[in-house]
Amino acid sequence: MFDLKGIIPPLVTPFDETGGIRYDYFERNMDRYLEAGVEGYLVIGSNGESVYLEHSEKLKLIETARKRLPSSVMLLAGTGVESTQATIELTKEAADRGVDAVLVKNPFYFKNQMTFDVYFSHYTAVAEASPVPVVIYNVPAFTGISLDSSLVIELAKHPNLRGMKDSSGNVKLISEVVWNTDPRKFSVLAGAAPTLFPSMVVGARGGIVALACAAPKAMMALYRAVVTGDHKTADIIQRIIAPAAGAVTEKLGIAGLKGAMELEGFQPGLPRRPLLPLKQAQRENLEQIFRRMNSELAELS
Repeated sequence: MFDLKGIIPPLVTPFDETGGIRYDYFERNMDRYLEAGVEGYLVIGSNGESVYLEHSEKLKLIETARKRLPSSVMLLAGTGVESTQATIELTKEAADRGVDAVLVKNPFYFKNQMTFDVYFSHYTAVAEASPVPVVIYNVPAFTGISLDSSLVIELAKHPNLRGMKDSSGNVKLISEVVWNTDPRKFSVLAGAAPTLFPSMVVGARGGIVALACAAPKAMMALYRAVVTGDHKTADIIQRIIAPAAGAVTEKLGIAGLKGAMELEGFQPGLPRRPLLPLKQAQRENLEQIFRRMNSELAELS
């Protein structure tokens, strides 16, 4: 049974100096997340630099992840591209390779023409054609368009549209969707670590958040605190992780996330060009942020 919840790291794609994918690094990182107790994995999402991946690379990453993970561990893949047809094709290919669900961001290139009817038709067509559950992905920082709660609420009536990842950080949007959908059929996950706690308070069932790639145990601790009703501890953890969460998403992006992962002993590789790795000053600042976070988390435990 498909049950979208918990902390799901959006896996990075490790690249070497030539731009090639280090699949060995990719696998080792997954092993460490299993040890941390995460609920599932997302491949070829935004933090996986999916927009820089060739089609064949996307499929190989899905295959690699599925072979590496126990069948009981949920695997999602980001299959949203600009056209409905191409999204359906990639979705079917991902399903053939064993994903449990797909994450579909909204098309955005022709922004002025992305109306309620266009999006409703697009997501309905993908849901009808998909062999696996479809999760809506709202990520206005990249698409330039935030999906309206009214659209998501209407789409949630489709039996194969089973959830939403909201990376807008808009707790009001999350609450509106949660309050107007059936939690047994439609789950909402936060996509922004800086607002994970308040998002869960209003009904999100976890998060697919970048910080989970670098600090999975901290994110799991926050999640478990909310689930067990220990909101005081969850509030403290949220405050402790806030600077790190902001650094690896809003400020430093992919390079910051990979830099943070390296500091924490993961093997993230380099960003793929045109993205560049962190400068030394940025790396030193990030190191200070994570040193403080880890110290404060240690004191808390």
